[in-house]
Amino acid sequence: MSKKLPLQTTRSVTPVAAYHQDLLLRDGTLLRLRALRPSDRDGLKALFHRCSPESIRYRFLSTIKSLPVELLDRLVKVDGATQLALVVVPLEEPENRIIAVGRYHVIADRPQVAEVAFLVEDDFQKRGIGTQLLDALAEIARAHDITHFSADVLVDNLVMISVFRKAGYALTSSASYGVTHLEFPLLDKADPA
Repeated sequence: MSKKLPLQTTRSVTPVAAYHQDLLLRDGTLLRLRALRPSDRDGLKALFHRCSPESIRYRFLSTIKSLPVELLDRLVKVDGATQLALVVVPLEEPENRIIAVGRYHVIADRPQVAEVAFLVEDDFQKRGIGTQLLDALAEIARAHDITHFSADVLVDNLVMISVFRKAGYALTSSASYGVTHLEFPLLDKADPA
């Protein structure tokens, strides 16, 4: 069911802007996973406003009531290698309706480690989207010589912690001040070594 375009690697001049994949959810819903585009700015704002305060708190690790322009600028700015974002859109609606976003950015002083984060619209949570975003981001990250992901997750965000635990990666974790810090190697799950 999935159609994947070849990934660009660090040896390529072109970023992964053409990446897309069709997703089939457990309940039969068909969605499109694709690279974030500069034109997705309004779609990200709309996603933010459709999410509950709890979902926003889980994503940003604090309560924010509006998406500041500076933060939105940072979220839209991706280079396809050290900063990458994928969005999930319905196939049967306009592609500017974003229902989920997953992203990573390389940690400056640890160039083989990228921090990963997700936001999934409340009505689409617990349907496998976070797991599929994580797997797609990991595949792209490996192609860009990123060897580990890290994530900071609020300790009460049990759904996201479960996504990471069930993904099949070897997690290390520590908790401090209400935040669980996770880190895991991006070994290809199909390759046991």
